[in-house]
Amino acid sequence: MKIKQIMAGVVALVCTTVVSAVPSTPVEQLPDSVYLMAYFTSPAQHLFYAWSIDGLHWQQVKGGNAVFTAYDDAVWMRDPYLGRVTHHGKTTFHLVHTWGWDNPAIFHWQSDDLIHWTAANGDASTDSGKIYVMDGKEGRPEAPNAWAPEFTYIPEEELYYIYWSSRVDNRQLHYVTTTRDWLTFTTPQPLFDPGFTAIDLTVVREGEVLHGYYKDERNGKKTILHATTRSLNPRVDVFDGTARVLPDDYCIEVEGPTIFRKIGGNGYIGYFDKFNGDAGLSFMQCTTLAEGDWHLIPDVNTVNVPDVKHGSVVIISREELLKLLE
Repeated sequence: MKIKQIMAGVVALVCTTVVSAVPSTPVEQLPDSVYLMAYFTSPAQHLFYAWSIDGLHWQQVKGGNAVFTAYDDAVWMRDPYLGRVTHHGKTTFHLVHTWGWDNPAIFHWQSDDLIHWTAANGDASTDSGKIYVMDGKEGRPEAPNAWAPEFTYIPEEELYYIYWSSRVDNRQLHYVTTTRDWLTFTTPQPLFDPGFTAIDLTVVREGEVLHGYYKDERNGKKTILHATTRSLNPRVDVFDGTARVLPDDYCIEVEGPTIFRKIGGNGYIGYFDKFNGDAGLSFMQCTTLAEGDWHLIPDVNTVNVPDVKHGSVVIISREELLKLLE
């Protein structure tokens, strides 16, 4: 499953970051739904927002200032993953993120409006948001880190699956825990091990299949691979697949894949972080995940916000965006 180049010389184009101005969109011309990106930056590793009408041209929220700091400016909020879940008729935004480089915990926050965040117990303090997943206590595995957490809510099970990568025996593999309330969690267990060090797993469900996109972390690789499973419970099924997503001659080392469905449901957009030199994001699109007909979008046809790093995207309403812009 390799990306098809949609124009001659596209690899040369994507090796250079090109940023142009985004025309302002009058409020009265905003569509009913827009994309919201949650991301962090190298200069300030907190939560930032950007928004877009087409998923390719992005504008900053709050003038490019951080929107959340986990109640402590010293916390490195890396790899923010934002998702919205409707459960028993109530919609809640959930945010998980890495805690710096070497900490055995991740963070979780939740919000009704994307502005005010608390831990699951309602507290608004840094410690209340921590979830210790790899500290070796109470039967949990032990590892020095827990990177790029994400979650998938399976409505049929009314269960959140939370997964991340940790360094065990000198290589990274992915672990998973589950929760129904973000207060109590199952003992973490291995979720995905392709046989080599891998990080940054993101999961998108299409029909009955869960598609996983992840970074091959081996030296000389540093690219995005694809695997599939029918369950995030490793006792039911396991991820399988090491198919390369980007062309063999793609010349940039990348990480942090993000995949999101297009507004209206007609296809998907994906992006990845060109982490060397903090070169921003490059984008791709496909019709279906099953077909894997990914096409690169040349950087000249997209617009990043300054210093953007690994994050995630949700679809929000016009009214929700206007509250953020206020």
